[in-house]
Amino acid sequence: MHPNITIGITCHNASDTIARAVESALAQDWPALEVVAVDDCSSDGSWEILTDLAAREPRLRIVRHDLNKGYPAALNTILEHASGEFVAIFDDDDDNVADRLKAQVERIKAYEAESGAELVLCYTNRAVVKNGQDTPDHIAQAIGRAGPEPHGPEVADYILGIGASPDRVWGMFGSCTLMARKSTFATIGPFDADFRRCAEWDMAIRGAQMGAHFIAVNRPLITQYKTQSADKSGTKPLHYALMLRDKHRDYLNGKGVYLASKMFARSNFWGNKKQKLKSRFYRALGYALAPRLIPSYLKRRSGGVV
Repeated sequence: MHPNITIGITCHNASDTIARAVESALAQDWPALEVVAVDDCSSDGSWEILTDLAAREPRLRIVRHDLNKGYPAALNTILEHASGEFVAIFDDDDDNVADRLKAQVERIKAYEAESGAELVLCYTNRAVVKNGQDTPDHIAQAIGRAGPEPHGPEVADYILGIGASPDRVWGMFGSCTLMARKSTFATIGPFDADFRRCAEWDMAIRGAQMGAHFIAVNRPLITQYKTQSADKSGTKPLHYALMLRDKHRDYLNGKGVYLASKMFARSNFWGNKKQKLKSRFYRALGYALAPRLIPSYLKRRSGGVV
């Protein structure tokens, strides 16, 4: 028997792409599904498009926020309205292959049976199309796409930049690729609405501290269209990365690496901006603040952690 799956789609001013995203969800070759689309107070006609689609498709349920609450709050609304045993998150501007649900459910069930894990978060590789391009720029490889898959606090350390065993298969997160049992989301708790970015990292850290396992389907089930937004501009990514460290300060202080982790966040930010000197400066400062992390860093480098 096929378990019921809820596909959740958040929408904010996505009038050009929301119909494609909904159609991608409804085209899944899974016999028991519903689509819950949450419009986060769009002003561009997205809600009218969703209303029209819902009038013609009984599997589509739509909810509208009266105020713009942000992406993580919209995800929480999806979880509140989801009736499926599993919940899969789709973005409002992405394409998903028709067997995404089937591939992820099978991966979760097989892993649960093999490992006995109770909390499993399942991601997938994705083909990334950058602004203005017609074809994928690269394939983003997901965490746990092969064994040995990471689990527990080591994943929190990886996200916070303070450790990553070369014996695990590391990679990307990404809420747009995520599927988990609804009970898993309930156990970990809601997305933190204060994080307009990094909310999925915060949830993953909390799950990791509860012993969650992180797995993925090792093929690109999603074509992700990268777009610029106010939450991605300027120093906003750094702001939220530092805010993440502040939220989990007690955890980091318990390991004596709170300030070092903040330096690594700055190093990563400037590295992504192609500012190599700044990136190296903050990386060096981080290791000066926590020299005990240097041996594990060298081990990861020699082990080729990805």
